[in-house]
Amino acid sequence: NSYKSLVSRAMDHGKLVVAGAFVLLLASGALLLVKGFEFMPAMSTPQISVTIQMPEDTELKETARVNDAIAEEIRKVDGVQTVGAMLSSDTMGILGTSAVEDDYTQTAMYIVLDEDKADQGKLIKKKMDAFAKKYNCEIITSADMDMSSMMGQSDINITLYGDDLDQLRTAALDIEEMMGSMKSLEDISDIRENSTKELHVSVDKNEAMKNGLTVAQVYQQVSDKLSKDKDATTITQDGKTLDVSIGHSSKDELTRKELEALTLHVEKKDGTVDKIRLAKIADVMDDYTLKQIDHTDQKRSYSITASVKDGYNITKVTSSIRKGINKNRLVPHEVEVDYGGQNEEIMHAMKQMLLMLAVGFLLVYLIMVAQFQSLRSPFIIIFTVPLAFTGGMLALLISNQVLSIVSMMGFVMLMGIIVNNGIVLVDCINRFRLEGMEKREAIIQAGAVRMRPVIMTAATTVLGLVPLAIGLGTGAEMVQPVAVACIGGFIYATVTTLFIVPIMYNKFSRKHMEKIKDEELEILTV
Repeated sequence: NSYKSLVSRAMDHGKLVVAGAFVLLLASGALLLVKGFEFMPAMSTPQISVTIQMPEDTELKETARVNDAIAEEIRKVDGVQTVGAMLSSDTMGILGTSAVEDDYTQTAMYIVLDEDKADQGKLIKKKMDAFAKKYNCEIITSADMDMSSMMGQSDINITLYGDDLDQLRTAALDIEEMMGSMKSLEDISDIRENSTKELHVSVDKNEAMKNGLTVAQVYQQVSDKLSKDKDATTITQDGKTLDVSIGHSSKDELTRKELEALTLHVEKKDGTVDKIRLAKIADVMDDYTLKQIDHTDQKRSYSITASVKDGYNITKVTSSIRKGINKNRLVPHEVEVDYGGQNEEIMHAMKQMLLMLAVGFLLVYLIMVAQFQSLRSPFIIIFTVPLAFTGGMLALLISNQVLSIVSMMGFVMLMGIIVNNGIVLVDCINRFRLEGMEKREAIIQAGAVRMRPVIMTAATTVLGLVPLAIGLGTGAEMVQPVAVACIGGFIYATVTTLFIVPIMYNKFSRKHMEKIKDEELEILTV
């Protein structure tokens, strides 16, 4: 009786109820989109990987002492079964890829936890951060299994394309400096490490000609004077030829002042030779150049990579980087920018899931058209599908989860299941009307009759998904968003079925329905 009263009031204020449902849909969608996207949720694992990097030139004895101390502390943590460690060089030796020299500064440590203590990874990660400060070393801890990183993609990967290497390097340097100021990023690539210092000589053509030199002659003399090694002789021994060179090894690099002080010789027409300093006819500047030139799709390119810190969303961070580059105009028009990394994979997968939703939406509608032999009744039912997504999005927000490929699968499942109650309700309304009941009375009566089956269907489905939504067991986080989205969607869809469907039916189904008797069909046939 209470439901009959409520649904009657809802139909009296149908526009307001439907408008409120749409506002809630848009608000929940906007709040969820603000949190960003992720490919798949990170799931806890009973094994934790740790990389310990000691300072350079650390001896094996000191590395072993630090690792033993850290392992002893970790063994005291509740739930830890085993702690082991090996030198990274030993790991490479097992794989057959070890370098010639052993590295005693980096250690790979693994920690195995009890199955029911997989959540202790966060505590161990905090302890490792403290050990890094205590023992003056760098420690990288991986307590969760991130499916996105396992695909081999960098979190952030920005590729610059351009013909001018100076513009390419300057743009990359500016972008890296901007990214370095962001608290959400770490392990940012450094173009300085991939660059070589050089001295750039710019000859003043007019000044050189006044002194009797061409640009080619200047560079030829500079090149000859900078050539340190000279072949002095060749020795043949045991059938092998060896070139003997003479060089000056007291200094490996030439400073800018020393280069400016180089003396060039100018031969005059009368055969005499004048001397002139390089600084008089050329500017010498400190500069940097890339060690190697990469090409992508036959274009010169340079890639900037970075990792996103825990607690930050990749898509939101990528969006912030994009806005920062555009706002500060860090890239000239001649340089193209391509944003790759995990963000590209996430957005591509999201587009595929949206396409899947659209195709599923169309197929469900067409099937109902064939069953009802009508276009209007299926529209009334299918109208509630996007509104039911509100429940799934609110459930993700309440459980503090981000929209991912896994949660999108939950919405795809919702689309095929939540229409069932609507089909049953609309079919019951049509049956009551064919029996001679007035439209409004048929809507209210059908809702009251079908209320219990609708609630029972939703309750059994929701209760069946509760264990999955709680996330019990190792790796449950991977499929948890599916259950959360479905539970929220089913609960909200129950409300929309009992209230929105009657409102929509009352609005769009206006034609008179009457059952044709067999006698009338016989008369029509005659």
